[in-house]
Amino acid sequence: MLLIALGAALALAAPADWSGAHPHELTPAFDPDLGTELIGQPAPAWTFDRWIGQPLSLERLRGKVVLLRWWTEGCHFCETTLPAIEGLRSTSNDLVVIGVFHPKPPHPVGDRHIRSVAKRLGFSGPIAVDTQWSTLRRYWLDGSPERNWTSVSFLIDRQGIIRWVHGGGEYHPSDDPRHARCAVQWADLERTLATVLAERPANAP
Repeated sequence: MLLIALGAALALAAPADWSGAHPHELTPAFDPDLGTELIGQPAPAWTFDRWIGQPLSLERLRGKVVLLRWWTEGCHFCETTLPAIEGLRSTSNDLVVIGVFHPKPPHPVGDRHIRSVAKRLGFSGPIAVDTQWSTLRRYWLDGSPERNWTSVSFLIDRQGIIRWVHGGGEYHPSDDPRHARCAVQWADLERTLATVLAERPANAP
């Protein structure tokens, strides 16, 4: 009964324009926006158009835990999520949080403008620019035209394996019943992140 009540509450709390329910434990049927089939798979190499600041590669970050979040301008889901993941950046030296800017629709955008938008949204971490969505397609869209979101997130462990996927929209801590879904998803990220950070690197003594 508790799970049924919680599922009903979250359904009522979901935004009217939410086109794909995410919480794994609350969606019994297959949902392409969950991305559960990607968990446990090696993260694809990324080929971003450029970086704002020092370039980072997945190979170079091996041994670190990486959270990738695609975001764009004018996305209110990104406006609520970016400040939350910015807060994660100070929790561990072994965690790297990368904001991947993807203009929607794809079009040229200058670095100064992207940096300004990121600052306004409260994100100061590394920024990759995926202008033509080449890495977004490799991670998420290729072969899955039914996916509804592009503001997706991936948690990658120290060995380069995808351990958590958020198929788009927002996630952040909240006591607001209207954001109950966001709080469930945030708690899921925190649990997974704690587990992944506690795992020792393969080459550790």
